[in-house]
Amino acid sequence: MFWLALLAGFIGGFLGPLIGVGGGVIIVPMLNLSGVAFQAAAAASLFSIVVTAITSIYNYRGVIDFGLLAKYAAFSMAAAVLSAFISVKYSGSWVKLIYGVYLIAIGIVLLIDKRPGRTMPWLGYLLVFIGGFVSSLFGVGGGTIFVPALILLAGLDAKLAAAMSMGIIFPTALASTATYAWLGALDLSLAVLIAIGSFGGSYLSSKYIMPRLKSSSVKKLFTSYVFAVGAYYLWSNLSLALS
Repeated sequence: MFWLALLAGFIGGFLGPLIGVGGGVIIVPMLNLSGVAFQAAAAASLFSIVVTAITSIYNYRGVIDFGLLAKYAAFSMAAAVLSAFISVKYSGSWVKLIYGVYLIAIGIVLLIDKRPGRTMPWLGYLLVFIGGFVSSLFGVGGGTIFVPALILLAGLDAKLAAAMSMGIIFPTALASTATYAWLGALDLSLAVLIAIGSFGGSYLSSKYIMPRLKSSSVKKLFTSYVFAVGAYYLWSNLSLALS
């Protein structure tokens, strides 16, 4: 499990900067399909997101509006705590079934590759809440939801919304991790190993690979991955639900 945790963290951290999606969609399935309980995998992934998000916030500190951020983060943190509690207390195949739907939805978003073009505040707040819930439930950053939410909510351009989303991801992941730990679902040694691997992968990708590599081919590979894993989770857990 030692090398698996490091490898899962490294791959997740490596791919994140290249395609703009958090490493949780890599880390959680790798751990879960290798025998780690889904909630433990999600908790460990969220711990690594807390660690790596700190670096991103420091890098983006000049453009993040922290006053505005606090209002949005409150919605996502409340959703994250509720989600972690539901996941642990009412765990079952339904979580993995919904996770399969989520992964396929991520694949569709990556294929379409479009951002909303006008401000819709009511939908933005709803998406921030959903993003916090999904982030905690599945152990992901939630940037694929937070970025369009901020565009709808505040009319931010995509680049600024991406920076601001990191400011939401950090407190959301922190609240989720604390809740999972309180409920006894966090394996700290596993989480630390993933965080180490994720930091190494993210640093290598950001510093040496991203400036030289076009991400289109990596994005296609990643999209194929989320469709395949999503289909597996859907098929296997739908079969259990119907049996």
